[in-house]
Formats: sequence, structure tokens, C-alpha cells
Amino acid sequence: MPKPDVSDQRKEEILAAAREIFARKPLNDVKIQDIARKAGLSVGGVYWYFKGKDEIVHGLLVQNAEENIAALKSLSEMDTSALMRLQKFFEQVLASTEDLPELYLTGAKYQAMSSPTPKTRAAMQRIAAGYHSGLEAIIEQGIARGEFVQVNPQDAATALIGAYEGLMLLWVMSPKTMRLKETMQTAAQLLLSGLCVVRH
Repeated sequence: MPKPDVSDQRKEEILAAAREIFARKPLNDVKIQDIARKAGLSVGGVYWYFKGKDEIVHGLLVQNAEENIAALKSLSEMDTSALMRLQKFFEQVLASTEDLPELYLTGAKYQAMSSPTPKTRAAMQRIAAGYHSGLEAIIEQGIARGEFVQVNPQDAATALIGAYEGLMLLWVMSPKTMRLKETMQTAAQLLLSGLCVVRH
């Protein structure tokens, strides 16, 4: 009788262990041995599923992004104010960034690379498309309900994503001096208020 395939389970266990370690320890200080010990596996067991720490980081970045995109999709299906839903989404993204700052800083560095690997590039494109479609759906709803001014939803979604990504890249250059949380909150306030119809 063939043994059950536990690859997905093992990968999840390794990523969960890495997430917990990265939350309290700088990425450069983390070793594969640390992750293996936390996951209850041998070092060889970790390497069986991931080629190295960079691939684990990549896996976590994709996992976190997919969680955010799933949350955004859920928000797009809610029947509440479009503005409140967009605000909620930005709060969720900011909270996840604060929980794992080292991981998100690494992710921003990946995006700043002039020639990322095909795997990284494909993942970045897939993630960007997921964020874009979710934001565009909420913006379209806001326009249809008269909450938002008449703008091109695609352009507006691109502007919101661009503001976030641009601030993340600035954070790469000055991670110790830039007030990421406060700057992100200010950017979101300015952009979202610009979308809203002014009531007289």
C-alpha cells in the first residue's frame, strides 16, 4: 500500500515554523537548523522540500500575499461602504507588515531587484493581478453607489497599489528611519479621501 503524500503538510509545517522564527529574529540570523528544529524535522528534511532559506522566504511571501488577496476578495463581496472596506484592507495589510517586518522588507527588496528569477517574477505578477482585481471590484462598487467620484477603476486600483509598493521600496532604502506605519496611514487617507464624493 503506497504511503500518503504529506508534501503539502510538511511544507506548511516548515513555513509555519519559519514564520514564527522570523517574527522574532532578523532573517540574516536565522539558519536552516533553527527552522528544522522548530518544525520537528532534520535539516535534510527541510532541504527535501525547500532548496534553502531564500525559497522558504519566497514561500512565506507568497503565502502572506495569498492570505491578503483572499481577505480582499471577501471584502469585495461584502455589502458595506466601499470606503470602509478599502480602509479595512489597508489596515489588514499594514498589520501583517508590522507582524513580520523583516519578511516584508525582504519582499520589497525582491521587487527592487533588476532581474528577479522567473519564479519570483511570475509570483509577483500573479500577486499583483490578485490585488488589482480585488481593489478594482470595490472601487467599481463605490462608483456605482455614488460613494466615489467617476474615475477609471483600473487606474485608481493601480494608483493605490503603486502608492503602497512605492512606500515599501522607500522603506528598503531607509528601514530604520522611515516611519512606515504613519506614512502608510497618511498615504491611504489622502488617496481614499480623493476617491470620495464630496457631500455639500
